[in-house]
Amino acid sequence: MRCVAERVVLVQALDPVTYDNGDVCQFMDITFRCRAVGGEARVNDDESLEVGWFAVDALPDVGEFGRFRIKQALSDGPTWFDPTETS
Repeated sequence: MRCVAERVVLVQALDPVTYDNGDVCQFMDITFRCRAVGGEARVNDDESLEVGWFAVDALPDVGEFGRFRIKQALSDGPTWFDPTETS
């Protein structure tokens, strides 16, 4: 699948994660709204089992994390930046 990034939707520092081995990691979540321009959607790695296209009103459950990003992507508002600070 080929796509064109239309805009940055949101930028958010996620909460730090501590792994079983003691490593601590913090991820920066940057969400883009993209438009498909060609190719075919397919699984390209071992982290996904399948891909699919869904109408916005027929999405599978994506949880609050996904719903917020989709809502922001559908708006034409400014990029959303996480207003909270983490230490």
